Amino acid sequence: MARVCGLDTLLKSYEPIAVALSGGTDSSVLLAFARRHTVRAIGISVDTGLTPPGELAAARELSDRLGVPHVVISLDMLEIPAVRENRPDRCYVCKRAMMEAVAAEAERRGCRTVVDGTHADDRPAMRPGMRALSELGIRSPFAECGMGKEDVEVLAGELGVPVRPPSACLATRIPTGDAVTRECLALVAAAEALLAQEIPGKIRVRCTGRHARASIEVDPAHHRRLERLLGAVKELGFEDVAIAPGGYREGGADSWKR
Repeated sequence: MARVCGLDTLLKSYEPIAVALSGGTDSSVLLAFARRHTVRAIGISVDTGLTPPGELAAARELSDRLGVPHVVISLDMLEIPAVRENRPDRCYVCKRAMMEAVAAEAERRGCRTVVDGTHADDRPAMRPGMRALSELGIRSPFAECGMGKEDVEVLAGELGVPVRPPSACLATRIPTGDAVTRECLALVAAAEALLAQEIPGKIRVRCTGRHARASIEVDPAHHRRLERLLGAVKELGFEDVAIAPGGYREGGADSWKR
């Protein structure tokens, strides 16, 4: 595949690189590809307190399997007012803070370029944090090579990297303007982990932080199974739970208002 050959050349022109490693499919494939093609690389992850359960563990496991150095930076996002107060620019502010931390750590470790897993199908309108990448000089090799989601998933199969369902930060489950609290984040994480044991595919538990009311988005084909689990979800500490009739929708917690 010509684009994959281009990816190899591009990464070698950037080395030594630091991969901003979230634990999701895209950044994991990028790190695995760099390792396969002997690109000098390390993985840097950020523990923000907003990360869905399992992602940091997946990043550590992959790095260990590949034999690539892996650094985890702790950064409490709820100490940042724009994030804690869930302002309209929360995603941008959060992404910028994360990538500033990754870039600083990469520089300390002698890396010349920070790269991330953004691909050609990612849309800036749906991902406000992408603006921070260009501002900080973070490179997105998949996007630069014109590689989209399907291309990345093909590479995942070739490299033995599991394709994980997209899993945005937990703050996206709370409507803009509702404060992001540790209590609500914990409820959402626990509910999604519980549901993932029984329901495949994308799961979102949207939560109004003030009243701990949840709207659950899953594929409508699984609604009957979900109905049997609502009691268990409510017992986690929600005041009320409901099934979103349309299933999963992009756009964060505010998608349920549309």
